[in-house]
Amino acid sequence: MKLLINFYANVTEQTIRDLIMWTTQQLAQQNQDNPYDELIIQISSSGGSSDHGLLAYNFLKQIGIKKTTIGMGNVDSAAVMLFCAGDKRIAMPSCRFVLHEARATINGEFNGTKLKEISKLIDRITDDYSDVVVKITGKDKSSISEDIKNGAVLSSEEAKKLALVSEIIEEPYLKEMKDLQILLINNPPVNNPQLPKPVQEPTRKAIV
Repeated sequence: MKLLINFYANVTEQTIRDLIMWTTQQLAQQNQDNPYDELIIQISSSGGSSDHGLLAYNFLKQIGIKKTTIGMGNVDSAAVMLFCAGDKRIAMPSCRFVLHEARATINGEFNGTKLKEISKLIDRITDDYSDVVVKITGKDKSSISEDIKNGAVLSSEEAKKLALVSEIIEEPYLKEMKDLQILLINNPPVNNPQLPKPVQEPTRKAIV
């Protein structure tokens, strides 16, 4: 038995909570005579919250079963940490990877002390992000930090040379769609008055 998560969403508190809750529930309720032996996460994400990307990485690293992550379209920013959680990290040939420094959107009025605190927080998040990539790739931290500082945009081949990707595939990773529990996590639809409303468009869907 395998778990398959199609993560086609931004990295947010909601999407990572869904991933954690569903995975935990499935593992807690698994059949001990036929337990899950692999968690597969197919990813296409424009990134989002670095805090929640790191949370997903740490959570997945604590799971005792094999984890395979697959870059399907784009794996950007915070989504890179989710991708790095895989024991095996696969990419489709046209997948793209983006690594960059943490960013902050600031609204309101702040004194100098608060601005320094925000600056330190951005540096801390970026450093944690760099540490994840360094641990996975085995590369020198100064080199990885420079790539992140400059905003690296990598093809699947470039990501493989960096050792971020372990394998590039064109054939389906799953040869048969059986003995699976499947979860789809995607972004909620954008409300556009010019478009007809969908009959039903759930943001998350569990398939048994």
